[in-house]
Amino acid sequence: MLNWIKFLSVFLLTLFVTITIFVLYQANKPFASSQEHAIEVVLNAGELVTVEDTTSYRGNSSLIAVYGTDRKGKFKALLVDEKSSEIVRTVTPSKGITKQQATAIVKKEKPVKKILHTSLGMEKDRLLWEVCFISEDDTLNYAYLDFTDGKWQKQIMNL
Repeated sequence: MLNWIKFLSVFLLTLFVTITIFVLYQANKPFASSQEHAIEVVLNAGELVTVEDTTSYRGNSSLIAVYGTDRKGKFKALLVDEKSSEIVRTVTPSKGITKQQATAIVKKEKPVKKILHTSLGMEKDRLLWEVCFISEDDTLNYAYLDFTDGKWQKQIMNL
């Protein structure tokens, strides 16, 4: 009887872990495929030769920022509209504040416990950094900083 209880416990635990992994894998598929599609769009257009990173921005429109180097070896970021698959904007990161600077500005002015992500985005033809973080009081917060000068554009706090 004890062997059956052990067997059943191990079986149920294994089943639970397998189902959890499957669900997480399926949940991540659309996100991963949209980023892969944005990379494909940028490479097929010849805008970038190598891709180093991608981030997603969900504002008035869903954008994927693809970071990489062009044929001349210059580092660029291209914003690809997720729905239309069009390159909306080409950004030279050196003309604005960096991802690290945006994060540092938020950390300096807000009680940050953990940064979840920092994404390049655009609202009304204005480039901005979206910094998503958990504050010291364990609430979800979003800070939007202007790309060119790092000034605060919008804050969504205590979610």
